[in-house]
Amino acid sequence: MGLDKISDERLFQNNTKEEISSWCKQLQYFHYMRSRGGHNCEGDSFCVYFKYDGLGDLKTKLGALSITLSNLKEGDIAFDPLESYSFDDLDKLKIVIPCYTDVEQPQYVELFGYKAHVWVMDFRFEISISGTKDGQTYKVSDEDFKACCALEKEFERLEWNIFLDEDIKSQVHCISRENYPELF
Repeated sequence: MGLDKISDERLFQNNTKEEISSWCKQLQYFHYMRSRGGHNCEGDSFCVYFKYDGLGDLKTKLGALSITLSNLKEGDIAFDPLESYSFDDLDKLKIVIPCYTDVEQPQYVELFGYKAHVWVMDFRFEISISGTKDGQTYKVSDEDFKACCALEKEFERLEWNIFLDEDIKSQVHCISRENYPELF
């Protein structure tokens, strides 16, 4: 396969092989994503990517999820990680969508009664679920899995299977049938 896989020791460090296998077999949209590790401040999560075609389509799709995008207001500053800012600027900094630099990232939202994180990238957006049980966003639980199942019913109702971005499956830390067939 030519793929660097996560070691079993690390893969099953937070959840059992049986739990992960059960989740993987049942989820149709979301994927279990094992954190990459290191110092990137990322935890385990369940994620799905959806495609969009332009700002109008993005607004329509996010609107179907009751998410409204916000434009930067006068005085707001689009955060640039390569810039330094004064202490007085900190409250004005806003994280923006890379291809729409005057529009804020949605980030933490509520989707159909469940806490989620939404991040917009070029031509796709990610919905991730973690921390449903106790607010700890570095590990996933059965409660997160149940939230994903409920959200998948909403995606089915919206007929969003046609908007799935399958590129998520190529990421090494995505526990997909392609990368980890032994869990399916």
